[in-house]
Amino acid sequence: MPRVIAGKAGGIKLYTNQEELMRPTTDRMKEAVFASLQNDIQQGAIISFLDLFAGSGQMGIEALSRGVPNVVFIEQNRQAKITIQKNLEKTKLKAEILSLTADRAIRQLIKQEKDFDIIYFDPPWMSLNENWQELEENIQKLLSQNGKILIEHSRKLALLINETKWRIDKEKKYGLSILTILSRK
Repeated sequence: MPRVIAGKAGGIKLYTNQEELMRPTTDRMKEAVFASLQNDIQQGAIISFLDLFAGSGQMGIEALSRGVPNVVFIEQNRQAKITIQKNLEKTKLKAEILSLTADRAIRQLIKQEKDFDIIYFDPPWMSLNENWQELEENIQKLLSQNGKILIEHSRKLALLINETKWRIDKEKKYGLSILTILSRK
C-alpha cells in the first residue's frame, strides 16, 4: 500500500485503485523524484504541480504534503477521482481535481491561464506515445518558464519526443519504470 513519504502528511497510507490498468508509482520512484525536487520546493521555486493521469493521486499528494501550494489532479476515471478525494480527506490536504479527459482538462487550464512548474505525466503505459503526441503541444503551453515535465513509463517502451522542442535533462531506471525529465530547449 503506498504512503505519503514526507511532509505534513508523512507516513499516512493511501487508498489505491483496483483498476487493472492503474499501477501505483513505487515508493522508491516517488522518493527519488521528491528528493530531487525538495530543495526547489523549500526555496519556493516550485509552487505548482500538475498530476496528469493521477490515478490514486499519490504524486500530487506527496507534492502537497511537502509544501507545494498549488496542485491540480487530472483523472477522468470516476472511481479514481473518488480515491483521490478519499486520499485528500485522509491526509487533510486540499487540491483541485478535474474529472475530464486529459485533453479537455488541459485546454480548460490553458483558458484559465494556469501554468505549472512540474507536470507529472504518467499515462497508461501501453498508450504512452499516443497520449504524449496528442497532448504534447498543449502541455507545453501549461509549462512555466523554467518548468519540467516528469514522465513515468515502462522500460519496455521507448518514449518518442520531439528533440527540437525538448531537452532530456535526466533518465533514470527504477525497477520496471523509467523516469524521464524534460525541459524546453
